[in-house]
Amino acid sequence: MTSAPASITHENSLIKLVFDQSTGRLQAIWNKVTGDNYLKRPSAWRGHTLAVVCLDSLNRKVTLLPGEVEVMRLAAGSLTMTYSRLFHAGEAVPINAWITVAVAPDSPETLWTLKLENHASDLRVVEVLFPYFRGLQLGDAHTDDVIVYPHHAGEKTVNPVEKYPSARYLNFSRANTVKEADGAYSREINYCGLASMMWMDYYDPDGGLCLASYDPEFLLTGLRVETGGPDDPWMGLAMRKYASCDPGAAWTSHPYAVGIHTSDWHWGADRYRTWFQRIVPAPAFSGTTGLAGTPELPGTSRFRETPISARLREEYAVSPRYDFRNGGRVIHRFEEIPEMFEADRAEGVDHFFIAGWNRRGFDNNYPEYHPDMELGSPAELAEGCRYVNAHGGKVTFYINARIFDTASDYFPTSGQAWAVKDEQGSLSHETYEPRTFAVMCPDAPGWQKHLADTAAWMVKSYGARGIYLDQLGSATPLPCYDPAHGHSHHGQGHHGTFNHGYLKILAAVKAGIEEQDPQAFIMIENCGDVYGQYVSGNLTWNGELYDEFFNLYKYTFPDYVQVNMVHPRHIADRPARETYFYRDVERAMLLGSIFWVAFNRRFLPEDEDLKEYMRKALRMRRALAPYFAAGRFVDEIGLSAQGTVHATHWILDGEMGDPGKQSSRGEAINRRKPGHLIVVGNPDQRSDATIQFQPGATIQSQQEAPALQTTFEIRQLTLDGQQTRDRQPALEAGFSPAKARVEDGELILSVPVSRLSAFLIPGK
Repeated sequence: MTSAPASITHENSLIKLVFDQSTGRLQAIWNKVTGDNYLKRPSAWRGHTLAVVCLDSLNRKVTLLPGEVEVMRLAAGSLTMTYSRLFHAGEAVPINAWITVAVAPDSPETLWTLKLENHASDLRVVEVLFPYFRGLQLGDAHTDDVIVYPHHAGEKTVNPVEKYPSARYLNFSRANTVKEADGAYSREINYCGLASMMWMDYYDPDGGLCLASYDPEFLLTGLRVETGGPDDPWMGLAMRKYASCDPGAAWTSHPYAVGIHTSDWHWGADRYRTWFQRIVPAPAFSGTTGLAGTPELPGTSRFRETPISARLREEYAVSPRYDFRNGGRVIHRFEEIPEMFEADRAEGVDHFFIAGWNRRGFDNNYPEYHPDMELGSPAELAEGCRYVNAHGGKVTFYINARIFDTASDYFPTSGQAWAVKDEQGSLSHETYEPRTFAVMCPDAPGWQKHLADTAAWMVKSYGARGIYLDQLGSATPLPCYDPAHGHSHHGQGHHGTFNHGYLKILAAVKAGIEEQDPQAFIMIENCGDVYGQYVSGNLTWNGELYDEFFNLYKYTFPDYVQVNMVHPRHIADRPARETYFYRDVERAMLLGSIFWVAFNRRFLPEDEDLKEYMRKALRMRRALAPYFAAGRFVDEIGLSAQGTVHATHWILDGEMGDPGKQSSRGEAINRRKPGHLIVVGNPDQRSDATIQFQPGATIQSQQEAPALQTTFEIRQLTLDGQQTRDRQPALEAGFSPAKARVEDGELILSVPVSRLSAFLIPGK
């Protein structure tokens, strides 16, 4: 009989880790509170806890794996595993590795670090896959396991073991599942852009496991998930860091957090936010703090404070006008801007977003950002923008911050020079029919200057208030190996500075546009946590069929403003289009997102009922704008709703209506006390629906919620309650007394028979 391999245990009062003493592989992750071993299928490893990717002298990728542990030492709360060499195809390579796992007393979070010393003469380390876990299953079955994954503003997938290998995920564009050679299925998205944050959480009703990268230098990072599929039901989690370690050099990672909890994904969000805000403080949209200037990333991660525009903090709707030149057709011309704006303003929307204005229109000839001659002259464009500004509106211009049309006359010179290059010097291409584009390196100085100068010129020459940088937080971040760009880290050439490049672009754009107009702001497509310090609004989307869960980003970073598409989707089937429409509007309202709505082109003739609903929802969103601006989003914490009823909770900080305080538009804000805002979706319009509210529910890493008054009047707002078309309605206009009672210390709210409603609950 063969004896079991020797193991070593590393634990505290909450968590127990068990390692194989020979290989260093993790054999068990015990949540000592629940008694659950999360690593139930250790046979799923089929490999190693670490993989190091190098480039050889011909720039070919070589993957190295560890062999047996030479030394394993447990002392002073840290376990260190020493590998004196790594291996490729059975051959030893002189690269040393040390894995250290720190477990502090009574902490639910363990910290993992990796050190490499490169003694090879012809190999350069370019990627490190670490930490790497396979074989996870929570509880007795995998079917109730849930993963939250930071694809754009977030995904929440129940039973990913079975869903990730499905056809819909195998065909999911940039974030698709891939079947690996060993039969496993994987998804991997890069931060910062396609992945908006460096953390993910896997949990079931009793608790779960969180993996995060605490990297204050925000290097290019891949977030990887794996599964064996329904026939081999395990999950795996890993991080890929685009590190750089030349021959004769050493590299040490920043900590990776592996934590266990008895909660859900909110636990991981609280931990990650707490770490992140030590490095990048939350912006204060009142215009007193925030971040700007090129961050001192190498080694210090210090950021300087400077005001941030509050304009979109108080906004409620944007009209996206992609109907200038699009699809090869001229639809509207610059001379029509006043008429187009007045049509939007009649619907209550005064934020005029212009796309397809550039040479040959939308998705053509980027980055030749000059007014298309068939649309009119530059003077006509400027005159149209002046009209919008003079009549109480604002103009935001679309600029693509990622791609260069390969058919452009300037591509062989500027485009080729600024493009991302892989390890073999090849370009990365993207096709948006019928045009093909090359991806630019954001850390190429020429590309940075072109975008910053263009943005400042749009503000100066055309009166733009906002600049929208398309794809910046949406498309896949890539490593770049072009030494001519000069991208470096700690004074050395580095291929993983994609995020640093966009930080420089955002800082330069912000400085340039604010020099022309102190109230100018930046919007981007989708989101990225480290980019948020410069950004006033994020147009977040994924695709509903892929488990969109924007609550993930909103709860983790409640100060970052989201903009959500709420007009009808391009769906031919009317019942399906209607279902998605009501769902999208409800989600945007519950998240406090700005409505992105095209009244002019996305409602079909038979959609008049949907258009009227949108008008009501827009008025309600406008009435709630000051509460969303002054409130703190805490998701569903403290709330309990049944069935199809959904609700979110906002803590009001009491600063609304301080004597003499004004909004950024100059209007006086009515005074009110601290309290709570509850926003409710009742899609089935049930008459018997209730919500239970406990204001004292635990909110980790956030301020305590205001206690309720002993006696108080709760007020409610419904879709039919706010009918004023005033741009800035009086606070609490349209609110009426609500039905509520207290039972066993809980407040029971009777939900109105309205698809959308809100409750104002005073605090002490």
